[in-house]
Amino acid sequence: MSITKSHNTKEKIITARCDTHVKEILYLLSQSERLSMSDVIAKSILEYHKRHFPDQSFSEEEQELFGRHSSSKGDLSINRKRYLKEMLSGKHGRN
Repeated sequence: MSITKSHNTKEKIITARCDTHVKEILYLLSQSERLSMSDVIAKSILEYHKRHFPDQSFSEEEQELFGRHSSSKGDLSINRKRYLKEMLSGKHGRN
């Protein structure tokens, strides 16, 4: 089974802790499957999700819809209170 990656997604680095035994298994799996450790982890997570949540799989069309629409404001997480205040005062402004 190959891991399909969308051409629109950016890869993110995550950090996970594991004991020595799990790390050794990860290394052995990556060697035997001729995959990087990152690919083994990604494949494992996808298989886990597929097995435990079989009704929640998305089609390719549905996956492409996620993250398609944005507000064009790149600082929403920083200035969210200001934007909310502006929006509310415009909608319910006191004259």
